[in-house]
Amino acid sequence: MNTTTPAAIEPPANVLLVHANECESDACDALSHDTGATADLVVTFADTQLERPDPGDVEGRVGLLTIGDVLVADTSESAADFDEPVVVDSVRDPTDLSEIGVAVSRFCKHWSDEQLTVCFDSLDALLRHTSPKKVFQFAHVLTNRLSSVDAYAHFHFDPTRHDDRVVSTFGEIFDAVVAEDGSEESLPEATDDEVAELLAAWNDGSDGEFDFAPAPSTEATDEDIARILGK
Repeated sequence: MNTTTPAAIEPPANVLLVHANECESDACDALSHDTGATADLVVTFADTQLERPDPGDVEGRVGLLTIGDVLVADTSESAADFDEPVVVDSVRDPTDLSEIGVAVSRFCKHWSDEQLTVCFDSLDALLRHTSPKKVFQFAHVLTNRLSSVDAYAHFHFDPTRHDDRVVSTFGEIFDAVVAEDGSEESLPEATDDEVAELLAAWNDGSDGEFDFAPAPSTEATDEDIARILGK
C-alpha cells in the first residue's frame, strides 16, 4: 500500500488515514480546508462523542453526527437546522449503514456550496458491528457522494486490527492513503492478486446490485444510498 503526506494532497479528495486507534491523530487538521468559508462535518460514535461547540465561537459551520446509543432528541421530531452554525444529528443504530449514509448525504446536500471537510472516525467502529463486505460497499458509495460535492474527506482506520487483504482492499477506494508516523510498519503487504480475489468474493452473488467501479463523477442521491446500502 503506497502512502503519501497531507501536504502532497490537493483537495478535494477522499483519504484513508491509517494509524493505531489508541493514538490521537495529528493529521486531521492537515487534512482540512484551511482557506475560505468552510463547513466541517465530524462523524463519531457514541463512545467518542464530541462536545458541542458554542455557536459564537464557530467560524463557518460545524456539523456533529454521532452514531450509536446517544441521549439526543428524536431527529424525526426535531429535524436538524442546516442554516445554524452548529448542526447536531444522530443515527442510533450503528448497523444501519443506509441511514448513516443518508445522514451524511443530508449535510452534503445542504452544504454543497461550502468548502466541506469531513472527518469520519472511524471505519473500525463500523467493522465492530458489520461485515467488511458491507462496510466496503458503504465506504465506496459514500466516497462517491462526497466527491460529488468536492468534499475534502478523511476516514480513520487502524490497520493492525484487520487482515492484510481487508486493509489493502479498503485502500483501493480512496484517492490517497496517509499513514501517521510510526504506522508505516503496520501497513499490509497484500498482493494485487489477493486484493482482486477478495473483491471478487465480495462481489460474488450480488446480482449486479453494487458496482465496485462507478464513474468518479457519479452522484449518488439519498434514494440511491438508501437503496444500495439497504440491501
